[in-house]
Amino acid sequence: MLCMDLLQAAYRTLGTHVGPALWAVGIFAAGFALAFPVVRYNVRSLLAFPEWLFRLAQKYLRPDVNPVLLCLFIFGFNSIAIFIYMMSGGLVVLPIVFDLLTGLNVGAIMLMEASGPEEPPEAPPDRRAPARAWVGFLTLFVLLVELSAFWLSIGMGIGLGHAMEGSFSWTMFEQAARPIVLAYVVVIVPALAASAVAETITLKATM
Repeated sequence: MLCMDLLQAAYRTLGTHVGPALWAVGIFAAGFALAFPVVRYNVRSLLAFPEWLFRLAQKYLRPDVNPVLLCLFIFGFNSIAIFIYMMSGGLVVLPIVFDLLTGLNVGAIMLMEASGPEEPPEAPPDRRAPARAWVGFLTLFVLLVELSAFWLSIGMGIGLGHAMEGSFSWTMFEQAARPIVLAYVVVIVPALAASAVAETITLKATM
């Protein structure tokens, strides 16, 4: 009964933040669009972080990487980073900034990956074809879950920022943060765990 009450409370909190989450989608899209001129004109101050992430992925995403460690890293990185983005609403505008920059970073990494040399397939097409369907499904699953978790968390962070505008105090922060932390732990964290498993399977299958 307690678990059901917690789950219902978490979903109610998420439901009240759907509007801000939609704003988060738009802000993310603006950041993604900004990546095109940033990459084209090589704006170093904005490309430093996505380039570092891109090099890190190239260095460590090897066929011999331990899948358990890879899964734990993906889950830990995503869950901690998104939680920080959400709780930065205590400083009012930071979730919007993180949302915009994340869209920019994702767009920049995709453009850098697209401009890289095309690697020849390691296996003949007839051996690779059966795996394409489930790899494509898992990739779509990861995108939907991770982006939904990110946008809902940013939406909750925006809601927290609105509450702090009314009364910038520790008491208000505690009151406004309590329900969104519950929603994050009960709904977002398990979703990110499932996404990390799916992403690990997808990465290992395509290495």
